[in-house]
Order: sequence, then structure tokens, then C-alpha cells
Amino acid sequence: MNKEDSSLDNATKERFQKSQLHLESGLHAQEEYAAEIAVPHTRINRGYESASTVSDEEVTELVEAVTRNKAVGYVALFVALASLFVWPVLLGISGIILGVIAFVMGNKSLGSWSVALGFIAVAAYFLLIPYYS
Repeated sequence: MNKEDSSLDNATKERFQKSQLHLESGLHAQEEYAAEIAVPHTRINRGYESASTVSDEEVTELVEAVTRNKAVGYVALFVALASLFVWPVLLGISGIILGVIAFVMGNKSLGSWSVALGFIAVAAYFLLIPYYS
């Protein structure tokens, strides 16, 4: 074994150790990140039999359910906005309750806004009522 082989061998060992260190430390995690942001792989049917077993009735039921959920969210937002101007306690608490229902049903943003506006209306009422008495 000559001197060149031993220096090459040491360089190879150092590269292997560095790559192991990167793997174990998580610095070499591009694959995981790419999997998190990548578009899910879906099968594309090109003129073959449809792989879907969902009937038209089930699709219409799903569309109606989504529309109903959005309606609850918009009603909650309307009630919460109205509570800022009229009957803050009654409409504010109603807006909070409807907002929580909308949030649970899947309308996260409308439900959150309704809860926040309802809470602001109720809190403002109880903070400002001593000044008017």
C-alpha cells in the first residue's frame, strides 16, 4: 500500500463520516420536506373505466352538506356583526355559539371571526355600561 492509497482512504473515511453526521443530525432532510409540500400523487384515468365508486346521489349529498356548513358560518358572522350595533349581549353570545358550531362543522375562518366579533361585542358592552349608568 502506498502513500497515495492511504491518503485517498482517509479522505473517503472523512466524507463518509460527514455524510453520516448530516444524516443523523437531520441536516440531510430534503426528502421529508419535499414530501410535505409535494402535490399528492393521483392516478389519472385516460378513457378507461372510472375507478370511482361514488354515486351521483352521494356527490349531491356532499355538496348540500358543504353548502349548509357555509350557510351556518355566514349566519354566525352576520349575527356577530349585528351584535356590534344591536343587542350586544344577546346577539354576541348567539354569534359565539353559532361561530363555535360553524368552526366544528368545518368553517374554521368564519367560525373564528364570528367568535371573535361576538366576544368583542359582549366585552365592549360590559366595559362601557358603567359609563352610561
